[in-house]
Amino acid sequence: MTRAEFISEFAGIVNVVPEELNPETPMESLESWDSVAYLSAMVLIDDKLGLAVRPEVLSGAKKFGDVLAALDSALKD
Repeated sequence: MTRAEFISEFAGIVNVVPEELNPETPMESLESWDSVAYLSAMVLIDDKLGLAVRPEVLSGAKKFGDVLAALDSALKD
């Protein structure tokens, strides 16, 4: 999965357009970032990237860039 594809899929989970997501986007500013979105993101990461990330990777992310950094090695440019 490319970085752009991940951003697009993640944007769908949190109900924003992909252009609204950048590394500096605060996770708390995403109104739809709740427990359902969190679980959906975990499934996305597991299904599309084949990664089993620790729960705190997403729950502890302050900015969207923290999520991208945690997945950097699995995302293609």
